[in-house]
Amino acid sequence: MDHKGGVNLNFGSLIGAIAFIVSLIILWEIRTVLLLIFAAVAFATVLNRMVRRLERSRLNRGLAIALTIGLLFAILGLFFLLIFPTVVAQFQELVELLPQTLAQLRQWYRWLENVIPNQFIEDLQNVEFLSERISTIGLSWFGGFFSIFSNSLDFVLNLLLVLVLIVMLLANPNLYRQGFMLLFPAFYRRRVDEILQGCEHNLVGWAIGRIFNMTFIAIASGIGLWIIGVPLALVNAIISALLSYIPNLGPILGSIPPIALAFLDSPIKGVIVIVFYLFIEQLEGLVLTPMIMENEISLPPAVTLTSMLIFSQFFGLLGLFLALPIVAVLQIWLKEVLVKDVMNNWTRQGAYSSHAKDTLPGEPLTDSEP
Repeated sequence: MDHKGGVNLNFGSLIGAIAFIVSLIILWEIRTVLLLIFAAVAFATVLNRMVRRLERSRLNRGLAIALTIGLLFAILGLFFLLIFPTVVAQFQELVELLPQTLAQLRQWYRWLENVIPNQFIEDLQNVEFLSERISTIGLSWFGGFFSIFSNSLDFVLNLLLVLVLIVMLLANPNLYRQGFMLLFPAFYRRRVDEILQGCEHNLVGWAIGRIFNMTFIAIASGIGLWIIGVPLALVNAIISALLSYIPNLGPILGSIPPIALAFLDSPIKGVIVIVFYLFIEQLEGLVLTPMIMENEISLPPAVTLTSMLIFSQFFGLLGLFLALPIVAVLQIWLKEVLVKDVMNNWTRQGAYSSHAKDTLPGEPLTDSEP
């Protein structure tokens, strides 16, 4: 009898393992769809905050949703009508100027070889090779990034799918929220509701922080580069703003094209642009960011960069774009479920104490307990 029970247990474990592996394979095959659904949920969560504020002004929900979506489309429409044609023209000119800029940098490198003693130039022996690699990789990367938004039918269809899902989620968010909570046991649903509120706070904080930083970088760098006289100030400002979406590393990458173009005019102008971008970064990091830090999610720099590298490697550009909101949500679930509800209530014997069973999930044990 025991032998049969052991066989049944092993057979059941085998079936469970196979089902788990098959589930992982299916999830991997539909990973793009899952990412698009998450994008719709994240943006719907952020927009729902604005809808609720409009509802407090005694507007019905349908009108509040229409105003929110209308405002979003108005902003996008103005961008594509007034700014996008100039951006495209300047972007093409920037791609044409990059090889000339890199050639100028190589000439300055040869000049430095004749002026600076050898012991100081040894560390720069790979500059020519790196500049050639940057020219090849940079042009292909910019071209690929631009083609995603201009020539890809998949991008347009995915964007429409996300927009439709956002509208559907905004129409009745409680329906989908309650449906998600039904996936958990009845005793834990109140706790799940609290966790979802934390996820909403993190997503809204992420959106506010990113929009604020990108807007500041775009306006400040655009005005500064125009005053300094750097060519293609508008497209350089937009590139700097878009790349500032990547914390820590993005602002550095965004400053490379305008610095290179400035050095193409004169070394003095290049140094001025470097100092200007250093000033912008210090102003944003030391003054402006702390002012909105209460809304910004707090993640260590190593975690943000690592997560963006991992997600971009596995899921491409869409993974890079969604890495931070995904980590913001995972941070809440790990903190609330794993740390508070499991680890804080785990005893030395490897099981919950009798008192822990009577406490609410997430409520820490007292010091008197073993």
